[in-house]
Amino acid sequence: MARSRKFMHQHQWARVVSLVCVLLVAFSGFAQAVHVHADDSKLPSHECSLCSVAHSGAVVSIGYNFSPLFTLTELFIAPERVQQSSGFVFSLRIRPPPTV
Repeated sequence: MARSRKFMHQHQWARVVSLVCVLLVAFSGFAQAVHVHADDSKLPSHECSLCSVAHSGAVVSIGYNFSPLFTLTELFIAPERVQQSSGFVFSLRIRPPPTV
């Protein structure tokens, strides 16, 4: 019983932390989208962290560079099926039915 309470407590903390993260991302996106400046924002000395985030490009990094691998393989051609059986059945190689 105590173990399940501990698990439920951890589960609730995980839900709260994830909700806070989602709300933080939503709020920061909203703030970047709707913020405005006065006319002096067109000056070169204007510094706004939200504007710099909005106008900066995303940094792209390559995690893994795939290199193609070419190898020679052989083509397998299945042999043709034998249409007629010889009719010979070797009785010592057939497993008997299980005994009940």
